[in-house]
Amino acid sequence: MQSEAEAKACCADLYQSDMAKLIMGDTLHPGGLGLTNKLGRLMGLRAGDVVADLASARGESAQALGRVFRCSVLGVEFGAQAVRHAAGAAPDSSRARFVRGDAENLPLRSGAFDAAVCECSMSLFINKAQAVAETARLLRPGGKFGLSDVTIEPGALPAELQGDLGQVLCMTSALTAGGYVDLLDAGGFTVTERLDASVEIIKILDEVESKLAAFLAFQKMSGGVTDSRQLERSPELIAKVREMVTAGELGYWLYVGKKRP
Repeated sequence: MQSEAEAKACCADLYQSDMAKLIMGDTLHPGGLGLTNKLGRLMGLRAGDVVADLASARGESAQALGRVFRCSVLGVEFGAQAVRHAAGAAPDSSRARFVRGDAENLPLRSGAFDAAVCECSMSLFINKAQAVAETARLLRPGGKFGLSDVTIEPGALPAELQGDLGQVLCMTSALTAGGYVDLLDAGGFTVTERLDASVEIIKILDEVESKLAAFLAFQKMSGGVTDSRQLERSPELIAKVREMVTAGELGYWLYVGKKRP
């Protein structure tokens, strides 16, 4: 049986895979940096704030928050390769630094941060309640926690998305829209902002559909060999995900929680 540490390492590796980058782009979450900045505005980030970016991946969001809001950002990421990439890509003028760590057992001092963000990652955590409790611990009283993630209704996930692809899309262990509110409330936060950004999933589907069409056309022209059965099912799967978003079964939401005294 796979240990918890092995499961986390496997998840981190998968999220840094070519498949993840192809589907989600460099930021590895819907909405890209535009939605990162919107989350920062909802949180009321200010110049000089000390911010933790949990599951910071390759560091694009941490860099953006530091640049746009002029705050100091510490990215915490479980994947060693991602941490090395983020640190190496950071310019000398960067306000962001990066360390390796587990969001469920943060290597950070209690009460040392004004705010924390976690984008499209809470759904992947094995112990979500522990991750929220750790976030509350590192924030000062009144500190803000900005969370964005995929939401899914119980029983809505089709069998085709219960493997690696569903995990890359943050679907396999996602909560309902109300489930994240309950999670934050139980962890010591009062939710002050909720924003439905589900349209960003449709935008990703449009991009994936375009890439897939171009790839199939290239394969046909070049006579390349590929797994035609899997590719032939891709448009059907994209259409199914689109239907789920339209029906409200699948979404993407932004939340801001304020740490209670």
